[in-house]
Parts: sequence; structure tokens; C-alpha cells
Amino acid sequence: MTFACLFEEVQCCPPPVSTRWLKERALHYSSIVTIKEQWSGLLDPADLRGCYIEGPLGPPIPLAENESLIVLSREMCRGHQGIYWRRFVYTKELMHVFDRLDEKAGSAETFDLQIEKFKDPSKELSPQFRAESKALWRALAVLCPENLRLESQRQLSEGAISHEVLAATLRIPARYVRELMRPDFAEIIARIKD
Repeated sequence: MTFACLFEEVQCCPPPVSTRWLKERALHYSSIVTIKEQWSGLLDPADLRGCYIEGPLGPPIPLAENESLIVLSREMCRGHQGIYWRRFVYTKELMHVFDRLDEKAGSAETFDLQIEKFKDPSKELSPQFRAESKALWRALAVLCPENLRLESQRQLSEGAISHEVLAATLRIPARYVRELMRPDFAEIIARIKD
């Protein structure tokens, strides 16, 4: 089972799509059996809002095989938009349950490859870096069912709603509405449904 199954199922959901429901369904459609969540004061949201860790791992983060942990920055959730950021980042990290084996940062070396790409855009894209991008687009796709996206696209073009109104409806940061409204959004999602 794949992300495509979750994507199809989410099309019947009214907004805002529940992250609790998304977690339940992501577990159903992936090989992960448990997802834990942890808040951390050590993550500076200017650098890192959240991360996804998958077991098996020993201390200091003991995780069994097919168990994962989503770590979120405590500071990210402060202020008016905090709940929207928490919701979006949690969903984006949740989408990593659909990463292929070659996309997982399962060692210090593959994690370093991912981090290096953020520092040097001239480096070749690693599978781990592509997984980050796919997780972001998948999060957008499951937080905004396609029929709502198309209707919102029409309303935005007519000036009937604003980006901020749509963001509030979806409970996501307004900065991501522009990505949802890209003319090639459906094509992007079709390419990453694996």
C-alpha cells in the first residue's frame, strides 16, 4: 500500500482534515505500526521545525523496528499561527512513513548527504533530499482535498476569497497556499503518488 491509497481516501474528507485521522490512515497504509510524538525545546524553528526518526534505534532514542518518532519544535507553536505550523509540520513529517528504503536517512552518512544539500545547492540531489520535498507536497495534498483545491483556485481567481481565508479553512500557514494553487500541482502529486 502506498501514499496513493491515502490520497484517494482523503478526497472524501471535509476541511480541515484531522491530523489524528491522517495518522491512523498513514499507519494503515504503511509498514509503520506506531508513531510517537515529542516536543523539543532544542529545535530552533528558524532552522528546523520538526523531524522524523524511524527505528530500530537504541538509546538515546529507543525505537523498535517499524516504530517512528516525530519531533516538533516547541517554539514553533507560539503565537497566532503556531497551531497552523504545528499541524502542517506534523503532517509533513508524517508523510515520511511513505519514503522508499533508498530515501531514508538510515545512517549518519545519508543524513549528512541530506544536510549538505541544504548548505550547497550545487550538489546533486540525494534521495533523502528528494524525500523531504515529496513529504512537503504530500502534506499539502492530504490537507487539501482536490475538489476543494480546484474550487478554491476558482474563487481565488475571481477574488471571492483570499489566500489567508483558504489558509484558515485548511488550518495551514498562508505561505503554502501559493504552492497549492500552482497550475502544475496535480501533475506534481501524480508523479509522487508511489
